Amino acid sequence: MARRKRESPNYFLAIQITEDEIKQNVREIQEIILAKEENLSTAMIGIDTLHLTLGVYYLEDGFSIIQIKRALDKFHSQLKAADFVPPCLKVSTLGHFNHKVLYASLEENQGLEELNTLVNGVRTSLENDGVFTADDRYTPHVTISKMSKDMYRLRKLGVSRIDPSHYQEKRTAYFGQQVVKSIQLCAMNVPKTESGYYYVEHEIMFS
Repeated sequence: MARRKRESPNYFLAIQITEDEIKQNVREIQEIILAKEENLSTAMIGIDTLHLTLGVYYLEDGFSIIQIKRALDKFHSQLKAADFVPPCLKVSTLGHFNHKVLYASLEENQGLEELNTLVNGVRTSLENDGVFTADDRYTPHVTISKMSKDMYRLRKLGVSRIDPSHYQEKRTAYFGQQVVKSIQLCAMNVPKTESGYYYVEHEIMFS
């Protein structure tokens, strides 16, 4: 599969946030913000969709999907042969992208180093099998709110950013720990499942 530059991504690799402590603390941040800026309600990320994005991909057709599934399975086999131990990530402190996206960061520790190694490994493995990411940028984070979900309406209402004063009191909040249980290939353009999470096209399990 040739590298695509102009096509919009329609799939992404993700680590799902499954820990209730993290979900509850994200919900608390959202409620604090909404108490100060109710208009941001449509910019909030659904708690059931919380995840870390490892990479985004444009998969043109069924063959492309089969290709990336096989590449993921091959990478999975390599991890098992190497006695891979899933990293434990600590989610802590708030960050933002140009005040348009609010997110929870990952603590700088061994878990984050191991995650970065895992991400580099899966990307390299997929590239070796002809599957290239549609965007090389990578900043590990858990999105809490993003204005692009409803930008037109928010601009009409005069909301130009997620004001940092809305969450200043929780800027250094600790959210919890998440063991990486799997890597999922999720579809962007397929309706979410009954659970509220993305449709998972394929998954390699670690625990």
